[in-house]
Amino acid sequence: MKLHKLKENSDFHYEGRKYKVISITPPNVFAIKSGGDLEEEFNYFELISNHSFKSLNTTVKQAIKQADKNKHSSILDTLNKKQRAVVSSRFEMIQPIILLEKAKSGNVRASTEFKERYNYYFQKNELISGITQEQLIKRISSVFGLSARTIKRRLADFKREESALPNEGITGLVPKTLKHNFTRKDYKILEICHPKKQDLVLDSIRVRLPEDCIPVIKGVIEREYLTLKKASAKEIFDTIESKCLLQDITPPIYDTIYKILSRLNPELKIRMRDGKTGNEKFDEVQRGFSNKEAKYPLHIVEIDHTQLDIDVIDEKTGLVIGRPYISLGIDVYSRKIWCMEVSYEPPSADKVRRALMHGIFFKNSKQKYGTINDWDIYGIPSIIYLDNGPEFKNAEVKRMINETLQSQIQFRPVKTPRYGGTIERYFGTLNSELIHRLDGTRKGSVQEKGDYDSEKEALFTLEDIRELLSVYITDVYHHSVHKGLPIEYPTPATRYYAGLQMVGFPEWVDKEEEDHYRMELLPVLQKPYTRDGVRFENIIYKSATHNGLVRPREYKYRVKYDSDDVSKLYLQLPDTGEYVELKADKSLLEELESMNRFTFKRVLEILREKGDLNAGHIPGSRDVKKGMALLTKRIQERVKSRRKAREQAVRMNLEMGISVSQPPRQSKSNGQVTLSDLFSELKLGEYKDDRD
Repeated sequence: MKLHKLKENSDFHYEGRKYKVISITPPNVFAIKSGGDLEEEFNYFELISNHSFKSLNTTVKQAIKQADKNKHSSILDTLNKKQRAVVSSRFEMIQPIILLEKAKSGNVRASTEFKERYNYYFQKNELISGITQEQLIKRISSVFGLSARTIKRRLADFKREESALPNEGITGLVPKTLKHNFTRKDYKILEICHPKKQDLVLDSIRVRLPEDCIPVIKGVIEREYLTLKKASAKEIFDTIESKCLLQDITPPIYDTIYKILSRLNPELKIRMRDGKTGNEKFDEVQRGFSNKEAKYPLHIVEIDHTQLDIDVIDEKTGLVIGRPYISLGIDVYSRKIWCMEVSYEPPSADKVRRALMHGIFFKNSKQKYGTINDWDIYGIPSIIYLDNGPEFKNAEVKRMINETLQSQIQFRPVKTPRYGGTIERYFGTLNSELIHRLDGTRKGSVQEKGDYDSEKEALFTLEDIRELLSVYITDVYHHSVHKGLPIEYPTPATRYYAGLQMVGFPEWVDKEEEDHYRMELLPVLQKPYTRDGVRFENIIYKSATHNGLVRPREYKYRVKYDSDDVSKLYLQLPDTGEYVELKADKSLLEELESMNRFTFKRVLEILREKGDLNAGHIPGSRDVKKGMALLTKRIQERVKSRRKAREQAVRMNLEMGISVSQPPRQSKSNGQVTLSDLFSELKLGEYKDDRD
């Protein structure tokens, strides 16, 4: 990932003038203007998040980025799972050496990570300061069974690429043979799918075989080899040979089949051929999870979801929609809130993705909500703790965290609430200190709620709740005494900056590069590009700018999609790694622009229900218009009496079609707090204590 960090003696531009950093003492940075000798003091976060700030790297690359503004490319994305594993293995080999170099230069974060992840390279009572690079390379050599010369060559490849493209040294570890293979026209993709779920791709292998051979090999591997029968390579070859001969196809030789089977992902083979026993070898071991102590800011972040104990109203009609879901991530070291996502969407991989983006990027709370303080925690955590919900176990979530963010992912053991309890306790704090004080609260239980009519008293919209939460977190919670923190640094804010004194500020993503990371975090598909284009969920997508994309159906491109906009996909060009935009077919484009995937699926459902669309049929413009009309009518008929219909209307951005003669009555009964009242109290500092 392309990350940035301000260091001593580095240059930056601010308000059109060039500065040089003299020293950094969190939360401030001291710099001298070019041509001057007067030292100026800046708040570090306010400086780097200012619209006029440009680091030297950003300034140099700005002209190039402007030319490539709409291009998104990723060399690593061109690799399949097995090839990416080769690169990851090479990086794992040299990462201890990279961390050792940083640790010896005084980097506390690198020192902690080295000791935690690579303690098996230490000898008894040995300190980091006592390990030389040569000694470490010899120890790595014995672990990986490779020569010291090979390891040094890998390290040199990484550093060479890193010096040319900062933060992208890992691309230097891509094997040269793979780079060559991607440009060959005679290579084809052998895609291995799940025997019972053909849309689930398990592995992809590039092969040089006749076109008519590939479907036969694919079918036999899926139905005969990846089963509990554990057929041998010889049995698989015999089956492939006989099927080819029956179809007048020249069969491949035994060595070819043997090599293909050996290239299959080892984890895939063990899971599919050994069943439950195989799964146990790879599934997360519960005893391996520990409530380890966080050593510095963003060392460990815990993420979880809950449904807020409050009824929220529609902004236009005043009708109660229901309870929104909130996703939060907490920095275990400082107890600062790293990320937040609030919507009516229940827990999902998309919700996790949006929460991760909120955590990584600058949050701009002052500009959005007029907070007194900045929400100044940002960057990528070293370890992310997750619950065992299906939205977290999702393969896309694992890919986002492990590959895109290059963070460690750990799961809470099932039925062990004591693990990952920091975020659970914060949900309790949030409810008791804020949510249960608001109009429309449902309190913590039926008994506690009593006769209070939360629906009748509901006052706040979804955007109100987002604003309230941002103000509470930024101006109250981060500056309140927290009993889980040390006495000398009793608030999340003081603890956070004390930690930064040890390890320095985290790296940031430039605003100009945020779109690049949004693309990196999007979910991935493997799809063919036929003469019709790419078909995904009953929509045909085509490129208006790139010719020559049509290939045999067996060849699959890497494609990304955004659930918030069904009108486009992003297809990766295999030779360059660049992503190009595919638009929905012209006949549908106008109807689909800005429509989210949730809405489109509801449109298809109602068309099929009415018999206007057969399974597998691609809808036309008239179909979509009719489906939207039917859907809107149904929603409008139900919104007065059904909360679920109102919630769906909000998620689909539909008008509810209800006129409200007067706005909902604002109630202040039972000492409850309105939005304006709460803001006044927050800024006067009337909420003092935080409960862990």
